[in-house]
Amino acid sequence: MVPGSEGPARAGGLVADVVFVIEGTANLGPYFEGLRKHYLLPAIEYFNGGPPAETDFGGDYGGTQYSLVVFNTVDCAPESYVQCHAPTSSAYEFVTWLDGIKFMGGGGESCSLIAEGLSTALQLFDDFKKMREQIGQTHRVCLLICNSPPYLLPAVESTTYSGCTTENLVQQIGERGIHFSIVSPRKLPALRLLFEKAPGPEAHGAGSGPRAAW
Repeated sequence: MVPGSEGPARAGGLVADVVFVIEGTANLGPYFEGLRKHYLLPAIEYFNGGPPAETDFGGDYGGTQYSLVVFNTVDCAPESYVQCHAPTSSAYEFVTWLDGIKFMGGGGESCSLIAEGLSTALQLFDDFKKMREQIGQTHRVCLLICNSPPYLLPAVESTTYSGCTTENLVQQIGERGIHFSIVSPRKLPALRLLFEKAPGPEAHGAGSGPRAAW
């Protein structure tokens, strides 16, 4: 998903809820700077209407909101499987969060806890919906950035979505009209399957363009 490919400036009046769900393991670390430059920053510039600046601020609930979810692998115990940043309307602050991710662990694991990350993202979208009652429908985007396939384990840390598998969660994301995209440095069959499980955004009026990039 590269919204910036449609032009550096966003459409007039676009208000979006944007959640980046990022694998925080050493498996992604070596590739992250390239993904940040070619995919993540152009996407942020698109929703921000230009390059992030320290003065960026869209108000508490009236402008685009960004949130970051970082998920790990089972070897991160006893630490939490997921770290979540509360939403911000500052694109500049959001970029500082991305730059602060510590890509550690996961070296002995071939999979990552994508279900935990996506279940947390869905909880954030539930919160966004409550926050946005005064302004109505927004453009909702969930971007998954990872370099490992998901475990077959269901989510356990989420109170609302506990027991849901990664495929279940992706289907729920699509059914709610959330524009779901995947960015990965490798063409992993498991990620392609997730991409195909999500109903296309066109069916829900959630935008257009490619939903995955490798």
